[in-house]
Amino acid sequence: MDAPLGPQPTLGRIFGSDWTIANVAKLLHFNAGQDFVRAGPLTGGLREINENYLRKTSARHLPSGVTVTLRRDSTGNWHAELCFAGVDHYLPWNDALAEEWLTALFLENRRRVRAVTECASPPNAVRHFELGI
Repeated sequence: MDAPLGPQPTLGRIFGSDWTIANVAKLLHFNAGQDFVRAGPLTGGLREINENYLRKTSARHLPSGVTVTLRRDSTGNWHAELCFAGVDHYLPWNDALAEEWLTALFLENRRRVRAVTECASPPNAVRHFELGI
C-alpha cells in the first residue's frame, strides 16, 4: 500500500482538524447540488463552469487521510469517490472510516448507495459509489 501517488491536479480544498467529516460532507453536498458534471468535450464558458464545479465538489480531509468527491450527473444521480492517501502514498482502505464518510455524504439515503468499483490501480486506491434517482 505504499505505492507513490501519481501526479494529479489539485482540484479541491484542503481541510484541517478544524473541520469534521460531517462538516466537509455537508459543504460538498451543498456545492454538488448547485450544478452537475457535464459530459463530453466542453469549450469556452462551459469548460470553465465544469472545472469550477469539479473544484468545489472535491476535498482532502487531512485528519481522516481521505480525498473525497461528491458530484451529481446530468440525470440526477449522485457519485462519490473515496481515496485514503497520505502526503506521498496511498493508505490502506479503512472500512469503518469509509462508512463514516458515506453516511455523512448520503445521510438517510446511505442504504441505497451501491459500490460501482471495488478498487482501482494501485489495489484499493479509489472506490466509486453511486446513488441513483
